[in-house]
Amino acid sequence: MPRRPIKKKRILLPDPIYNSLSIHMLVNRVMKSGKKSVAYRIVYTALREISDITKKSPVEVFEKALENAMPKVEVKPRRRAGSVQLVPRVLRSTERGKATALRWMLDACEKKSNKSMISRLQTEILDAYEKKGNALKKKEELHKIAANNAMYAKRPQTVLNAVSQTASS
Repeated sequence: MPRRPIKKKRILLPDPIYNSLSIHMLVNRVMKSGKKSVAYRIVYTALREISDITKKSPVEVFEKALENAMPKVEVKPRRRAGSVQLVPRVLRSTERGKATALRWMLDACEKKSNKSMISRLQTEILDAYEKKGNALKKKEELHKIAANNAMYAKRPQTVLNAVSQTASS
């Protein structure tokens, strides 16, 4: 029996304009110091500019960018026999992969400088949509680490299959 009670998963409501859960997740992660109206303004302006550039629905572009940046595996450090081994694991749920991809995209936005947050977010979403950018580099790195350490996994072949599917597509 676990020592801590199992946490209930909070249910997020979709954002008011685009009616999308993933955009609402993005707004929540862009938000600083509880200023949600500022976060909404940043995200919606970036999405409006994306729709002007691509002539497509900004929700579709963002969802595709998120899907491109989403990792298929995760690596957890485990202590075995006095040394730390990176044990890869295939992600079964998409929620954890989405959260990781969002974190990577926003980290890449924060590392860029000399621009407004709106333009940084817009360029990072467009880069992820076109399968380039820092979030995709991070994903490739993670998949390389997972492939190199697949021997420590319970089912190494499933890890290698998950990594090879993303490399081929």
